[in-house]
Amino acid sequence: MSVSTPKSTSVFAVFILAGFLIHPPSMAYGAYDDTRGFRNAADLLNQGRYLESIGTYQEIVSHSDEEGNKARALLYMGTIYGLFLDQYDAALTQYDRVIRDYPDHEIAAEALFNRGTVLYENGRFKQAHGSFAQYLKAYPDEKRRQSAEIWADSAKHRIGEKTSEAAPPPLTGGSEPTMRVLIRDHVTRITLDSETALIISGVSGKRLYSGTGPAAFTQRGSFLLLNGRSLNSDRCRAESKQPTISLDGHRFRGTFTLTAETEGIRVVNHLPPEQYLYGVVPREMSSGWPKEALMAQAVAARTYALYIQSKSRDKVYDVVSTTSSQVYGGYDAEMENTNSAVDLTRGQVITHRGKLIVAYFHSNSGGHTEDAKNVWSADLPYLKGSPDRFSVQKPGSTWDYVIGYADLRDRLNRYGMDVGSIQALEPVGKTPSGRIASFKVISDKGSHVLRSNAFRIKMGATKLKSTLVGIEIDRSGVRFKGKGYGHGVGMSQWGARQMAEEGFGYQDILKHYYRDVDIVALTLP
Repeated sequence: MSVSTPKSTSVFAVFILAGFLIHPPSMAYGAYDDTRGFRNAADLLNQGRYLESIGTYQEIVSHSDEEGNKARALLYMGTIYGLFLDQYDAALTQYDRVIRDYPDHEIAAEALFNRGTVLYENGRFKQAHGSFAQYLKAYPDEKRRQSAEIWADSAKHRIGEKTSEAAPPPLTGGSEPTMRVLIRDHVTRITLDSETALIISGVSGKRLYSGTGPAAFTQRGSFLLLNGRSLNSDRCRAESKQPTISLDGHRFRGTFTLTAETEGIRVVNHLPPEQYLYGVVPREMSSGWPKEALMAQAVAARTYALYIQSKSRDKVYDVVSTTSSQVYGGYDAEMENTNSAVDLTRGQVITHRGKLIVAYFHSNSGGHTEDAKNVWSADLPYLKGSPDRFSVQKPGSTWDYVIGYADLRDRLNRYGMDVGSIQALEPVGKTPSGRIASFKVISDKGSHVLRSNAFRIKMGATKLKSTLVGIEIDRSGVRFKGKGYGHGVGMSQWGARQMAEEGFGYQDILKHYYRDVDIVALTLP
């Protein structure tokens, strides 16, 4: 008998769910605003902030009054682990939680199906067959019954087949030859200029405009207008014979695509990854810092960008130009020292077991970096905390922040909480790095326990600079006395500077802050 081997993988199985992640459904909610939570998590996912998205879904699991929403959040966490982080065991853990804790909810069927595809893809055919058989028995009328039958049949015939851990695919310079950087979104007007010919082309490639500019774009309905005249199209491409194009007075390398969206004009900058980094490194680290620190920053930024790009094939852009991804300032931000750091490390990236890592970095660890799982509940083997003497006694490494009870309440409620008059704020546990693990907020409407970084974001990440803090409470409010700046995960930029000043090379810096990694060079065109 011939067997129809599934051509799809667990990636395909969870991709169907990715639509819900990108366009979150409307949810009922109680004291905690689930709708806002799902929307925030989806926004973080779309920005490539996968760990932060998992943390937000975990917040829904912890605070929602709706069992269905808890189940859905767990399912989405599994999706992110499997589809965006390649952490398949972690994905299975989330699916198992849905199946165990919410067996009567419709989401359990999705979790069981996805569980089977993940097991199949990882060569665990006996377990995969069991999952699909269980799915067919428990959900005989589900829409994926036919697919489940094919998967189950294939898994059954492959039981006993010898499998070995597949070698990771060869690393390349990204899924596309260019980075796609979101520069503007939902704007009503933008203006392009060039020192020589600026060429505007339609979708078909037909030239619509040629001149130095200014080319002012507005929108009427679903069409773009160029200098007040309709292009009869919702998109166009802009390029120049010069190395740069000016957008609203700021110069950028590469080309632009402009699209008329429902909420305004979207502008995406297309350029080679190395040129993108020219505009990133000086915005993420001072160009006057030591060369080896700048080179470490260049490699970390390149790795992060290419990782996000590899997961963005179905989006119209890879990264955004703000702190939501990495700050990108275009050509006007470029500096000689930082361009040199990019050139000296051309194509070099950080890998763990042959795969790109999510190379998080922050300003200052305060003396000890942090495990990713203690910040966002997402555990990655190369993002582990360790002592960091290089970040101690740096400028701004200690600070105070005072907040009144009314302001504290209002900030929490802006994020969908239901907090009344504050009665107490209590630290709950500490991580091995010395950071507060969670905060318990007690009000006349009850109590809420928040992971410390989620609490920090709600307070304002530039005010409550880290969770490596002590707290003092009086009648008027709370004083936080802290160390460090940022989430503490991955590379400390101030620590990188100190290491460089002490004579460490950029690879030494990266291997200090990222666990069990290699620095390898991609083949770039």
